[in-house]
Amino acid sequence: MFAEERQRRIAELVSEAGRVNVTDLAADFDITTETVRRDLAALEKVGALQRVHGGAVPCRPHSLEEPTFDDREIHNLDEKTAIARSALSLLEETMSISVDGGTTCAAFARAIADEAHDRLAAGQAPRQLRVITNSLSAIDSLAGAPGVEIFVLPGRFRPVTRAMVGPQTITAIDGHRVDLAVLGANGLSDNGVSTPDHDEAATKSAFVHSGRRVAVLADSAKFDAVSLVRFAELDQIDVLMTDDAPEEPLAAHLETAEVEVVTP
Repeated sequence: MFAEERQRRIAELVSEAGRVNVTDLAADFDITTETVRRDLAALEKVGALQRVHGGAVPCRPHSLEEPTFDDREIHNLDEKTAIARSALSLLEETMSISVDGGTTCAAFARAIADEAHDRLAAGQAPRQLRVITNSLSAIDSLAGAPGVEIFVLPGRFRPVTRAMVGPQTITAIDGHRVDLAVLGANGLSDNGVSTPDHDEAATKSAFVHSGRRVAVLADSAKFDAVSLVRFAELDQIDVLMTDDAPEEPLAAHLETAEVEVVTP
């Protein structure tokens, strides 16, 4: 296969799958990983994709663009599910947590509910959790989950994240001090953790300040991405739950900020 044909097929795979891996591409096309990286570099140069740690994703949107919840939910679904299940390790048997809006936090809420039902079915006591959330998806998943008490935050509903935001939401968050604040992000870089919308960022910032510990759930496609509004510095984050360890220089910035990086 000629390089041009191979690169065209790689671009199609990125568009179809939402993410490709260097090692998998090397095996699929029977070429070296060095050749794959050269192909990805050439495709990035013409704007066909965006290189990320270990592979490539479709071209990143500008700092104001925010895909719909449904569009984001299907991208990197396996990675988000693995992150969510791994994040269960952050939970104690009895604690208060806050759960932010977004697709990875929605996956975390589903993991909490699944674990609660599984433990009950196995004759084990479920965790006793008080969950404070602005996420309609989290509420849907956690409603009826054994051992889970939900406090629903008020505010203005944003369909793009299926979450409540705004002054009412922030005031309600400020009245709480949870054991663990769990948040999603659109971008994570040496500049901090960011999202495109000002109201969403202000709400996330309130969650950060309300948590005794703060965990960010973000797949590796978010690494080095920068959205319009920063809602947290790296040193405000205690734990980063992700699907793959970040490379340098981001890894060094996370280490300096004393962020614990946890992968499945």
